[in-house]
Amino acid sequence: MIRFTGELEAAVPCPPSLLDPTPTETPSLTADVAVVGAGPAGAATAWHLARRGLHVLLLERRAAGTVWRAAGSAPWTDAGIPARVAAEATGLWRQVEQATGAQLLHVVSGVRQVRADQATAALTAAATAWGARLRHCDEVVAIDAAGRGALVRTRSATVRADRVVLAGAGPLPTDPGAPVASVPGRGSFAIPAITR
Repeated sequence: MIRFTGELEAAVPCPPSLLDPTPTETPSLTADVAVVGAGPAGAATAWHLARRGLHVLLLERRAAGTVWRAAGSAPWTDAGIPARVAAEATGLWRQVEQATGAQLLHVVSGVRQVRADQATAALTAAATAWGARLRHCDEVVAIDAAGRGALVRTRSATVRADRVVLAGAGPLPTDPGAPVASVPGRGSFAIPAITR
C-alpha cells in the first residue's frame, strides 16, 4: 500500500530543458496505453488500466502540483447522479482510499463528497503504485497512426502505444485511423467509474 498524506506538492516549474521545442535527443518509449492528461480523468483512467495489468504511460504538460491545484478544492458530490452510479463510484472511491491510505470520501448532510485536488493526487498515487509511469512537464505535440497502434510525440520523447486515451487538452490525432479514445475532461463524483 502506498501512503498518500493529502499534502499537495509545491507547484515546481517544469525544467527549461523539457520546454525546448527542439530537443537534441528524443528517446523512444513503449506502452500498451498512453494516457494524455494527468488530471482527474487521466489519473483515474491510468489507475484502472494499470491495475488490469496494462503498461500505462501517463503524460502531462504541467507539473504535478499545478495539475492537482487546477482540479480545485471544490468537492465533487453524488447529488443529482443516478443511485446505481453513485453506489458504484462510492465503492471505487473506497478502493482508492484503501490503495493510498487517503481519506477521500466524506458525507456532509447526507451527500457524499470527494475533494477534487486530493482525489486527483490520490488517483495518481494509486496509478503509479500499480506500475503506471508518469511524465509530467512533457507536452504532447502530435499523435500519429503507426500500424495498428499510434506514435505519441512529446517535447522530449516518442511513445509507441497500442492505444491512446485523450483525457484533457491535447492534440487530436492527425490520422483518423489512430486508436484514440476520449474521456470526459470535467470531473464528477463518478470519475473513478468512467473507464468501465
